[in-house]
Amino acid sequence: MPDQQKKEKRPPLTHFLCLPLVNPVSLPQLESSLATFKASIPRHAPRYGAPKQPLIPDSALRPVGTLHLTLGVMSLPTNERLNEAIKFFQSLDLTSIAREAEDIANARARGKQRNAPSAPAVQQSPRPGTRDVVNGDLSHERPSPNSQADPITLVKDAPSPFTISLESLHALPRASAATVLYTAPVDPTARLYPFCKILREKFLESGFLQGEQKKEPSHENGANVPSNGSTQAAGQSIPSKLKIRPLLLHATVANTIYVRGRPRGEGSQRGRDRGNTRFTFDARDIISHYRDYYVDSGRETPRSAVVSVSRGDIEQAHEDLSENEDSRSASEGNPFVWAKDFRIETVCICEMGAKKLDPEGDSNGVNSRLQEQYFSVVERSLDFKSSS
Repeated sequence: MPDQQKKEKRPPLTHFLCLPLVNPVSLPQLESSLATFKASIPRHAPRYGAPKQPLIPDSALRPVGTLHLTLGVMSLPTNERLNEAIKFFQSLDLTSIAREAEDIANARARGKQRNAPSAPAVQQSPRPGTRDVVNGDLSHERPSPNSQADPITLVKDAPSPFTISLESLHALPRASAATVLYTAPVDPTARLYPFCKILREKFLESGFLQGEQKKEPSHENGANVPSNGSTQAAGQSIPSKLKIRPLLLHATVANTIYVRGRPRGEGSQRGRDRGNTRFTFDARDIISHYRDYYVDSGRETPRSAVVSVSRGDIEQAHEDLSENEDSRSASEGNPFVWAKDFRIETVCICEMGAKKLDPEGDSNGVNSRLQEQYFSVVERSLDFKSSS
């Protein structure tokens, strides 16, 4: 086999760039939600006559202290390389990135307004000192008509913090044979996704992030016409191209990579994933349950405390919510809320591999609640007012 066709050995992954999701506001909500989720998992018999077991093993459920949004993974095997990444991270102007993300979000909102059906609107005068969003002017702050144009008042305010909720449930790689279940962030300002995307791109361009790649589909029998006008000879296939995967912001609540000691033959669905011993499960009923969890639009009253097994018709060939700044699908009803209205406080470079916490190692009992945690080697505050 030619050297170029050999699969390159991937460097060892040592660190990752992430947004931690656990703080004093989100912790009690996430604890309650994860307990609700665990109690709702249906039980089944893996073999005829065998005792019923949870569809998702307990060992696949992630401890609350590990919840985060991953922006990318890194291979930093030496102290020198790690220090270079830290220096680069600390050199970034996060406030400017947040402002750029805000401009992107505002531009998208204006585009949606232009494409929306026209309706009579009541024109309201902007409040003094506020942005003229109605007229699309984001370049300055509008002073009071009776005030002098003070240069200080024309400076943009520091970006507000990212306040999000975690909602609904999704599966990877597909719902009928899932290995990962995750919840997605919902940001009412639509700034979080472009912020993370810009930050990720800077780390990719600097060479510190390992870009997760996916193959573009190959084309056969001359179906593909290259841009230079030449055609591929009949019967030949054009090699698949590698493309960096779009960013998918997600918080993993279950991952079967952590399942150990699975008896041979359990987990795989109808012969899929042959040669792969990783545990898979049919998550369609669970996803259906959590995507329309409440009977009311206020999302106060659950439909049922337990997932009903009916082999739902949800099927994702490859669920990819890359543009998940607005992750709530139109097909969802009243999705489950894991935690609401909490701030994302920091962005961190963490070591791979969560560490178990000593439940007796602190005086306030937080360790016993978190259970495990990723160790941060460096972090930056996302309180832009204090850092600007």
